[in-house]
Amino acid sequence: MIVIWLFLLVAGLALAAYGSRRAVTSALGASRTSSISPGIIGLTVVAIGTDLPEIANSIASAFGGHGDLLVGDTAGSALTQVTLILGLLCLGSTPIHADRDTVLTIGTMTTAALLVAALMVRDGVLARWEGALLVSAWVLAILVMQRRQPPRALAEPARAKPTEVAAKPTEVAAKPTADRSTGRYIASALGWLLIVGIAATAVVESFIQISDRFGIPELIAGAVVLSLGTSLPELVVDWTAIRRGAVALAIGDLFGSSLLDSTLALGIGPSLRAVTVSPSAMTACIIAAMGVMAATVITGSRPSHGRPSATLLFLVYGAATAALIVGTG
Repeated sequence: MIVIWLFLLVAGLALAAYGSRRAVTSALGASRTSSISPGIIGLTVVAIGTDLPEIANSIASAFGGHGDLLVGDTAGSALTQVTLILGLLCLGSTPIHADRDTVLTIGTMTTAALLVAALMVRDGVLARWEGALLVSAWVLAILVMQRRQPPRALAEPARAKPTEVAAKPTEVAAKPTADRSTGRYIASALGWLLIVGIAATAVVESFIQISDRFGIPELIAGAVVLSLGTSLPELVVDWTAIRRGAVALAIGDLFGSSLLDSTLALGIGPSLRAVTVSPSAMTACIIAAMGVMAATVITGSRPSHGRPSATLLFLVYGAATAALIVGTG
């Protein structure tokens, strides 16, 4: 039986990663054809797309009564994405240039959200109103960033103006086609979102079964192991983005996903159904907050990132993971 659950775990993670990438591609297509401002794409469209496994896990865990798994995965993912995943991307041949203001602002928001979450779970319950508050905090944070960001801060560089001028007649003539394309992109995105949700639900159930079989506490299993799997879409999508020259978009996705994990993903399940957690959940949130803050300082203090930054980020991830195992075991 354990072999079947292992197969479902691996297959579910692979399908969730692939589905997330396709959903993001479709959503970006809809954004492009509908002329939605690209300035916030990395923090919203891409971040939501790559964070679908965490969002699905939050809902499935809440209704399944697995509060520790929910907190462990979201807090662990918030930490993993800006330390381990970002460190792996820094090992590539392309130097990573991060916008200091964006990184420091989002990183500080994420740290604050995790510390607030730690206060929320100290009584052993994450209530529906607390979950709704976390979801609202994400919406507020995005509105703040939208006001702070230049229109193309997190998007790929704009095309040359002469090209844009020359293309205008064609764009006007093709408007009906663009409208139909937007509808197809939206339908495609919704279809892939559904597939990601199903895959993530299979991952959660198989992970619970495997953890129970080996006697691994849910909080540690979620924060250390499951978070690696649910962070796989960020690695796949952002590696592709960097190879295509969209470095700023990748950074926006990583820090945007970390913020989303600590707010929307953490709160959406409990907002639908309150969950109970162990006393270690508070510790996990605090450790994740410290790790995110350290990664924010490292990323925001340097104009370019390569192997030296990767080494520091790996050290932060290793220290935080060790602290999670010791502090919540």
